Amino acid sequence: MEERTNSTVNERVLPVIPAHAFVFVASFCLMVIEIVAGRIMAPYLGTSIYSWTSIIGVILTGITVGNWCGGVIADRGARWKTVGSMFFVAAFATVISYYTFQPVYFAISRLEMPLPLATFVFSLIAFFPVGFLLSTITPVIITLRLDSLKKTGTTVGGIYAVSAFASIVGTFLTGYVLIGFLTVRIIVLMVAAVLMLAGILALADKDLVRGGPMVVFLALLWMGLLAKPFCKMETAYYCVRIHAIGTGQEGSAMLLDHLVHSFVTPDARFLAYDYEAIYAVATEYVSLKKDAAPLDALFIGGGGYVMPRYVQANYKADDLTVVEIDPGVTYAAQAYLGFDPKGGIHNVNNDGRVFLNGLASDKKYDIIFGDAFNDYSIPYHLTTKEFVQRLRSHLAPNGVYALNVIDSDVNGQVLASFMSTLGQVFPHVEVAPLQAEWRTAGRNTFVIVASDIPIDRRLWHEAADVAFAERMSPPQITPQAEVEYLFSEDEKRDFLSTHRHLTLTDDYAPVDNLIAPVFRKSF
Repeated sequence: MEERTNSTVNERVLPVIPAHAFVFVASFCLMVIEIVAGRIMAPYLGTSIYSWTSIIGVILTGITVGNWCGGVIADRGARWKTVGSMFFVAAFATVISYYTFQPVYFAISRLEMPLPLATFVFSLIAFFPVGFLLSTITPVIITLRLDSLKKTGTTVGGIYAVSAFASIVGTFLTGYVLIGFLTVRIIVLMVAAVLMLAGILALADKDLVRGGPMVVFLALLWMGLLAKPFCKMETAYYCVRIHAIGTGQEGSAMLLDHLVHSFVTPDARFLAYDYEAIYAVATEYVSLKKDAAPLDALFIGGGGYVMPRYVQANYKADDLTVVEIDPGVTYAAQAYLGFDPKGGIHNVNNDGRVFLNGLASDKKYDIIFGDAFNDYSIPYHLTTKEFVQRLRSHLAPNGVYALNVIDSDVNGQVLASFMSTLGQVFPHVEVAPLQAEWRTAGRNTFVIVASDIPIDRRLWHEAADVAFAERMSPPQITPQAEVEYLFSEDEKRDFLSTHRHLTLTDDYAPVDNLIAPVFRKSF
């Protein structure tokens, strides 16, 4: 077979070190964008199975099309300046993508797209161009490395190994370091700057700058760095925003990604959400069972620390422990919402299940609150039978476990599965629908109350009377009659018999799929 020559195939053979360096930069930057894409989309469309399916699918599509087009470009005559030009264009696409996020979201909102389509369109416009352009580079560099067909396998294999290694480094560095220390805006613009630098180096001995494109790029980059951040804080988990809101009382709302998670006022006894009112009734119920003895309470999920502050303001407490996985959320509550970490509430920044796994076996709580679910994002490991068994082992004999669940009667799979799973561990499971018209209300919040002993409904109603009259500050957002209502035994049996349900386990807990129909209809 006749060997190919430099003069007929490429301008000159690219040395191995520069070739591998350029491949590394392209693959590294692409993976950084893919990992950070979830944080980019979250403030607009939330985090769900649809978000990551769209992001991964679109970027893989970009890689596929880019590899093919890169091969076509390489066959038509790969040059040094081809590599440099590709890096330049990819840099422009990256920095321009930063300016597309909000306009694309506003357009999607106006068109009222269903969520799966909305996440796909957002990903296609925001991430496909970068994935496509960066994926054209490797085939061209492979061609520039090949001066002979004798070592094709070694050359191609080495380049793809470098590409894979760069993707690994980009994944770990972004997930473990960059997102925790830099904002999304800075990460995106830094990627653009790195790509531009790679383009400059590729063209260092050629017709480098003709002024205009570089000036435009630097202007866009500078504008992005000076732009007002969309988030108040960016943490490893959330885009945190703080907004002033008035609902009968002046206060501040904490938004985690696109959802208002907590509403906080200077009055710790004011509760803005209906599920919080149920939690208040459950707390009073436990207090009445203990004859007003001091409470030990565990809160899985902190957010704005509304319920811990409410319990502290109303009851004697020996131990109020909050397990909040995100230190950034705790800091935001402290910096912007008046939470005092030295005020008697014990804060632990850890995963709720990890915390329970490390808890001394004799530690018991009178009440445990589950509030770690953010909108439709459900940490599956906090829903399983094994988790509930661990939690029950740390519940006092007269204690209760209260958690909130989003679902609808039309779907019902999430609530029914939670009821079924909890029923495998606790002998008594009650459900508060929180809306009188819950069967026709569509998306709704339900509170599940589980215990080892039957809930005394007379005492439950008495607890509601006390909570509304003496504990919660007016105006109460939800009528007492709705808050204190619990499913009857017939309603519980009927709900389970008419809705598909699973016993969720560590081996099988498809909660994203169970909640998906509710997500689609309410977006």
